Amino acid sequence: MPYRIVLLGCLLFSFSYGQRSTADSIRQGGGIVFGNNHAFFLTSPGGWVMDNSSGMNQGLYAVFYPKGGGWKTSPAVMYAYTVSKESDGHETTEKLIYSEVLQYKANYPDVTIKFSPELKTKDKKNAIVRLFFYSNYESVAYVDEKPITVILVLTATSKKEFERAFPSFQELVKSYSYLASEVEVQK
Repeated sequence: MPYRIVLLGCLLFSFSYGQRSTADSIRQGGGIVFGNNHAFFLTSPGGWVMDNSSGMNQGLYAVFYPKGGGWKTSPAVMYAYTVSKESDGHETTEKLIYSEVLQYKANYPDVTIKFSPELKTKDKKNAIVRLFFYSNYESVAYVDEKPITVILVLTATSKKEFERAFPSFQELVKSYSYLASEVEVQK
């Protein structure tokens, strides 16, 4: 039987697992990201901060950056967002990926696009991963859910920063767990 969740308020609840220390709480923090028709859980990778306010003006309610850095100042950041399968051209995750590849090629003619091995999420789903190298270095993971595609992104300003952050990106993707499709957000 599917769960029906009714959530009030903001689009991300953040909490920490333990009360050992401030640094430990930040390192182990996690949160539920939700909106109409979806709710999923992510854990902040070790040494990274999960932030539910810095990306709001960009429509991002779950952004991550290294501890001591910031959303606008860190050379490598990560974020999560969703795309509804009701949108034209996004009815399947494969169509969405194809559409995004075309968009990258149109916006960055010199882009290099590579396949990367799929990653397993905490709830045993396969996340399809694509790498986009242009003036930035990006890794994008796509997780197929019934009403939406969940997208997790690492973006870095240099190859060195990308390579340094990539294990944290893998950790973020592996922490992903889908909670429910029947979510109603009430204001």
